Amino acid sequence: MSEERFNHLETQISALQQDMTALQQDMTVMKQDMTAMKQNMDSLREDMSSLRQRFDSFEGTILTAMREGFNSLRNYSDDLNYEVADNARATRLLKRRVARLERKEGD
Repeated sequence: MSEERFNHLETQISALQQDMTALQQDMTVMKQDMTAMKQNMDSLREDMSSLRQRFDSFEGTILTAMREGFNSLRNYSDDLNYEVADNARATRLLKRRVARLERKEGD
């Protein structure tokens, strides 16, 4: 093998070694980037979970408020219905008394 050819091969090997070193450094940086991305994804997942819990809690609060409001209105309606029925009963009793009094006066 000639000296020139040998030098050329050494230069190519040296260049390959430099390229391999650069590739290893790039792979190390890429691994660090992937680790950071995984941490970001984990943080995002935790944030989404937290938001989901907050939304569920908010939804539960709204449903509770609506349910309690509806129950309050239903109780108020029941009370009004009772009062109307009580007034109707009292009106019937008064009509009977008036009718009796009118009969007594007519006799």
